[in-house]
Amino acid sequence: MKMILNIEPKPQTRPRFSKFGTYEDPKMKAWRRQCSQLIEQEYEGDFYDGPISVDVVFYMKAPLNVSKKPTPKARAKTWDVFKKFMNERLWHFRKPDIDNLIKALFDSISNAGYNKVDKKGIVWTDDSIVCDLRARKKYSPNPRIELEIKELG
Repeated sequence: MKMILNIEPKPQTRPRFSKFGTYEDPKMKAWRRQCSQLIEQEYEGDFYDGPISVDVVFYMKAPLNVSKKPTPKARAKTWDVFKKFMNERLWHFRKPDIDNLIKALFDSISNAGYNKVDKKGIVWTDDSIVCDLRARKKYSPNPRIELEIKELG
């Protein structure tokens, strides 16, 4: 099952502590809610409750020095970087960490269509069933998340 989520990837934030208890960043909650709604609208695959493999690519927004079209007089190296960016072949090797991106995505998938009675969502029972994972981060002019889920034999 392949799926494309047209939402800019966002890393999971750490919980905050105050004298009134623990709380989560409201922007992170809103992003996860929006991501879960996208999954509910787009998902047409099977329900998984056994071991699965997940292949995910996070296409990240690029900084201006990469995404801005170089001038005709620019160096060849600058043009090479820009062409790689436009062809989505430029690796994103800065923050955020890939594990925090995965955490936010997996929490959104688990919450998509969550039923409190059955204690499961529309995609899988829980993200603990992911036994094989491949994740990549790349720069793209079109930020999104592409994922593929396969059942393991």
